[in-house]
Amino acid sequence: MVLVDDLLTDTLALCISDCFDASFSHPFIGLQTISVSDSLKPIPKRWVEDVEILDEGFGAEDLDVLGEGPTTCWTLEESKKKLRDALARLDLREDLVQHQDMHKMGKHELATEKRRVKQELKRYDTEFRRQFMRLPTHTEKEPMRPLYVYYRRLKTMISQADQGRARRGSGTAANAGSDDDGPGLRLGPRESFASIPDNEDNPGAMGVSSLRDQVTSLEARINSLQSEKAAVRARLQAFQEKFVSENNRKIRFHKDILPIERQYRMYKNLKEEIMRTEQQLRDLRAGA
Repeated sequence: MVLVDDLLTDTLALCISDCFDASFSHPFIGLQTISVSDSLKPIPKRWVEDVEILDEGFGAEDLDVLGEGPTTCWTLEESKKKLRDALARLDLREDLVQHQDMHKMGKHELATEKRRVKQELKRYDTEFRRQFMRLPTHTEKEPMRPLYVYYRRLKTMISQADQGRARRGSGTAANAGSDDDGPGLRLGPRESFASIPDNEDNPGAMGVSSLRDQVTSLEARINSLQSEKAAVRARLQAFQEKFVSENNRKIRFHKDILPIERQYRMYKNLKEEIMRTEQQLRDLRAGA
């Protein structure tokens, strides 16, 4: 048996000895390689079935798909509570947001009341910015509409009082502010919720219509993007609910969202565009 093993070993050695000969060469033997760290040049991930969705921005905000992230604005009830608190501080009723003796006030009293209302409107913006690191949009200011209407009404009455004084009792001063539905008392959809500047009462600082137009344009753009994002999110949410129902698990892998890949990418792009536009709006207001 030992002889057979020795014979096989010698025979195999003769067959492969050339492969291990010192003179044997091959292009791969002298091949030089370099190592590049993944941080400098990462190997791109392929769109494969088992790549798990970790941080794709698919559910990074309130009530978004794939879970609940941090809230980005107050709920409607929270906003309404802010209005109720402001009315309480102003000693105004919810069913009639105006001072009971408003039409008996002189110019000085109207100006004082206007400053009080302005303070509450700015308080709403300040608290919102403190919590969410941005100013509220027109839609997010909607619950405060009654106070904005009252504020503009006070401004109109002060303006009419000034005009009446200039005309020296021409008769219109006596009726200043008596018509609740008169010119200048109704608010447009954009003007009503524009942030009130601190220097608004300074006549020399009113030449900022261009800046307000830019702010209004950006806010309108944000509202439009938010509406579009909400529509896409609704489709993604419907897909997720159907997926959970059929597979008894949540969406986890890229393969799970292949049927809605286009909407998924659109959703991400909309979120990024909203962030960029909001940053432009913050920069514009900061430089005002």
